[in-house]
Amino acid sequence: MTRKKSIVASAILGVAALGLTACAGGGGGAAASGGQDGQGDITGEIGIAWWGGDSRNQKTNAVIDLFEAANEGVTTDRQAGEFSGYFDKLNVQASSRSMPCAVQLQGRQVNDYTKNNLLLPLDPMIDSGAINVDDIPESVLDTGRGTDGKLYFLPYGAAYDAVGVNLTLAEEAGVEVLPAAEDGYTWEEYTAWLTEAAETLPEGSKAVDSNGGRPNFFIGWTLANGLSLFGEDGKLGFTEEDLTEYWTMWEEMRTSDVTETRERTAEEPTATDQGYFASGQLLSETLPGNALTPASATLAGRGDAVINTYPYPSGSAGSGNALFPSGFAIPVSCENVPTAAAFIDFFTNDLEAGTTFAADNGAPTNTAVLDALIADDSLPDTKKHELELYQQIVEGDPTSIVFPPGYQATFEASFKRAYEDISFERKTIEEGVQTFFDEANASLGQ
Repeated sequence: MTRKKSIVASAILGVAALGLTACAGGGGGAAASGGQDGQGDITGEIGIAWWGGDSRNQKTNAVIDLFEAANEGVTTDRQAGEFSGYFDKLNVQASSRSMPCAVQLQGRQVNDYTKNNLLLPLDPMIDSGAINVDDIPESVLDTGRGTDGKLYFLPYGAAYDAVGVNLTLAEEAGVEVLPAAEDGYTWEEYTAWLTEAAETLPEGSKAVDSNGGRPNFFIGWTLANGLSLFGEDGKLGFTEEDLTEYWTMWEEMRTSDVTETRERTAEEPTATDQGYFASGQLLSETLPGNALTPASATLAGRGDAVINTYPYPSGSAGSGNALFPSGFAIPVSCENVPTAAAFIDFFTNDLEAGTTFAADNGAPTNTAVLDALIADDSLPDTKKHELELYQQIVEGDPTSIVFPPGYQATFEASFKRAYEDISFERKTIEEGVQTFFDEANASLGQ
């Protein structure tokens, strides 16, 4: 998972216009092909849509080849695209009721589609045995649920955020890797460690980015402190006082020269393998769990520095790590539900399919596939560490976040913009908090 810019707002907001079209036709096609429980003949053609670059496309196509070989009479219409363009196209297909039968989604977008009744719940397919979830931990499976509690996509890969540490810079600064990293550490210990290290870091490096506007860290902070990210109505679940405390923490570090400057942070490349941490300029950074391997490769080309990743800081409520899954859903307009359900089950649970895909989009949610990859001696050490750290996080029973409609288009963009106004001193912390609350609550959950 690379750290991408948010999906263009119009691409997500365009889903709101799909409601009337989506509801008008009902789910007759699904019923005609054996019902919405996924039972029926596994045959005929289905469309399959996903996003990714060349490597993921090759692996996904290889898994689909295996699926076709295992199911005589099945053919597929394969539709791959880049991340943002993928959703632009998917929204157009939704408006014309021509979505492919298996569409890839993330937890942060799924409720932009469920609110307009565009997706079939998968629970009846699980109950009938068409989809098997026996080897998926419950806390991981729950990341595919909508605001109504129903499962709308089956997570096959789970991304997570970690704290990256440049071990070489830590040694040069004369500080421990992290305060009791193996046993867990708090946000207070983490920020104190960053502040201490900033005093002795080599010239040209900083302890951490100016991360007050990055939702990843804030999500971790809210979970660790037992705060609700969202309420039952989809609006913000934390208080203005909570966010004021959080942004004050980052502003105190920024104004004390602990963080990277606001100007350089604003100019930083968004891809994790091109950012300041991967280039060896930061002691620590929030890093997608599966970014250790590409970031290490970038760093290797610049010298002999070594980096590693650790769980997020904990708090009074325990772990601050959340899971960000990707998986496949089935639209109500699908006319071949049994074959779509069989494909989703195969992609997620088949051992050969899982090892072929090789955790290209997050750690495998199926524990048998995960164990097989970790046991593979040919797996790079950094990749094995990524998967083992995921195992550690899941053992801590992470909180499942149900992202409300409008999250990615509203929350992420407004959060970043409000903190930039604070860090560039265009607004006070209190003014920035108020602006964010006004903007976010005006659209979230609708």
